[in-house]
Amino acid sequence: MTIKELKKAIENLPDHMEVFVDERSTEFRYGLVNSALVKEIPFSEDPDGKELSRDSVFILTEE
Repeated sequence: MTIKELKKAIENLPDHMEVFVDERSTEFRYGLVNSALVKEIPFSEDPDGKELSRDSVFILTEE
């Protein structure tokens, strides 16, 4: 993804939206962002814990 593509992807998103990075899909230290999407995700205190809330966030991913 280029800076131009990233700017286009975020142009209509609210300034307060959180940005997350998805899990790495390769073994390299750095990976190219290939897509970006808005997704509603659950939040909890523990990785497998009870869902405490949900929110729409912006996610960058290698896939």
